[in-house]
Amino acid sequence: MTTTRPALRGFPGFVLVVRFLTELALLAGLAVAGARLGGGVLLDVVGGVLWPLLAAAIWALVIAPKAPRRSPEPTRFILEFALFGAAAVALAASGLLVAGIVLAVVGVLTAIAVRVFAKDG
Repeated sequence: MTTTRPALRGFPGFVLVVRFLTELALLAGLAVAGARLGGGVLLDVVGGVLWPLLAAAIWALVIAPKAPRRSPEPTRFILEFALFGAAAVALAASGLLVAGIVLAVVGVLTAIAVRVFAKDG
């Protein structure tokens, strides 16, 4: 079975690199928010680890290009939107409102750009 992948060249390649960076920012934002909202050292550590793990599991199972049960569009977009929105709300609740807004806006715009320019499947 042959699969085609988008090349990391030109503007589509740039979009895919930005997408990867926004995925990392999503996980980092959830880690920071989880750690800040824990309410104690143990809960800070648990929140800082479990929140990004949960998001990574969702991404790997149904959003990633090689996901075993990849969701169709527009479900995949809605899930991405929900993950970035949840991270934004968590960051805002932890006192990092601007970081939350930036993460949500860049994440959602990147998700749209991937669908328009990079066509990741």
